[in-house]
Amino acid sequence: MQIGQVVFSKCGRDKDRAFVVLSVEGEYVFLADGQLRPLNKPKKKKVKHTQPTNTVLVLEKQGLATMGGITDADIRKWLLPFRVSMDRVNEEVSNCLKTT
Repeated sequence: MQIGQVVFSKCGRDKDRAFVVLSVEGEYVFLADGQLRPLNKPKKKKVKHTQPTNTVLVLEKQGLATMGGITDADIRKWLLPFRVSMDRVNEEVSNCLKTT
C-alpha cells in the first residue's frame, strides 16, 4: 500500500467505494474520496479492510500537510472512472438477480 494508491473499501457503510490513500501508519491507512471524506477529514481504516488497485495517482509531494494545490474536487475527478465502473458492475449484478 502506498500514498496515492486507489483502493476500494471492502466493508462498512462505505463498502465498494473508491478512495485515495493519503498516508499509511502501520496497519492503518488514511483515505479520502473528496466527497464523504474530504482531505481535511480522512477516513482511518485498517489495511485488511481495503482492496488495493494497481492505480497509483502521482501526488505532488508525500504527506497530507505538503499536498499543495490538490483539492477535494481533484480527488473526485480522479476517482470518477472508478465510481462509474463500480456502478456498472452493481447494475449488472442486480440485473442478474432479477427474477421474471
